[in-house]
Amino acid sequence: MSSMTSHVISWLGEPAAIRTISLDAGDSVTVLRIDDSPCPGATTLATVGLAELSGHRLHEELLVACWSDGPVDALASVVEFVARQLADGRDPLLYGDVVGPAGSLVPGSPMEAIYVCEPTYFPPEFARFVTPEGCEIRMRWLIPIYSSEARLVGDKGAGALEDLLEEQDPDLLSLQRGPVTGQTG
Repeated sequence: MSSMTSHVISWLGEPAAIRTISLDAGDSVTVLRIDDSPCPGATTLATVGLAELSGHRLHEELLVACWSDGPVDALASVVEFVARQLADGRDPLLYGDVVGPAGSLVPGSPMEAIYVCEPTYFPPEFARFVTPEGCEIRMRWLIPIYSSEARLVGDKGAGALEDLLEEQDPDLLSLQRGPVTGQTG
C-alpha cells in the first residue's frame, strides 16, 4: 500500500470500492470510494497515484464528495476525466481554478463546472501530505458548480464565490442545490 493510500485511509476510512484508471506509458491512477465521508450518508472519491505519475510535476491528488444517494458513479467518471487531462500534460490545478463549464457534469444535475479548492469539509491535516522523500502533495477538492458561479469566478475572482459560499452556506454535497447568488462585499 502506498503512503498516499495510507494517508487517505487514515483520515477518511477504508475504501468501499477501488477503481483503476489505466493511462498511457503503463501508468495508472486509483480512485478510492470511501462511504460515510466526510460525514455519515456521504461518499468521497479520492485519487491516489496522480502525484506519482512519471514525467509529471503534479503534486496533487483529487477528491470529490456527494451524498451517497447521489450520482456517485457519474462523479467517478468526472474525476477520471480530470485525472486523464492532468496526466496528459495539463498544468496542475490551483486553488480557485474552474474547470468548465462544459454542459451537465452528471445526468440530472444542472451543474456544469468544477471549482477547485481546499478540502474544507475534511480535517485540515488531510489537505497536505509529505511523502517520505519530502515532496508535499496537496489534496484538491473538486466542487460541482453552476455556470453562473463559474462566470462569477472568471469576472470577480475566486474570493467572490468563496464569500457567497460562506455567506449562504449551501450544501456542497448536493448536486441539486441552488446556485449562490447576490453581490459580494
